[in-house]
Amino acid sequence: MSHYLLEYRYADMDARARARADHLNYLNALQASGTVVMAGPLADSSGAVVVLDVEDEAAVRDVIAGDPYTKANATTDHRIREWNPIPRAQG
Repeated sequence: MSHYLLEYRYADMDARARARADHLNYLNALQASGTVVMAGPLADSSGAVVVLDVEDEAAVRDVIAGDPYTKANATTDHRIREWNPIPRAQG
C-alpha cells in the first residue's frame, strides 16, 4: 500500500452543506476500513486534505468518485500526490 494526499477546494458551499452528513459517513466508513488515515478541512475553510492508504492513484480516483461531495459538485481541483511519510522513531 502507498500513501496519497488528496487536496481539493470547495466549489459550492451550499452543496457542501447539503452533502456534509453523507460525506462524513463516507469518510468514517473509509477510515474504519483503513483507507482513510486522516482527513479534515483547511483552517481557512477553502477546501480539505485527505491522507489515504491505498494501492495506487486509481484507487484514489475511486474514492473521489464515490464521495458524496463529488456527486453533489461541492468540490473542485482535486489534486493527488503520492506521499512518503517518515516513520516515527521508536524510543
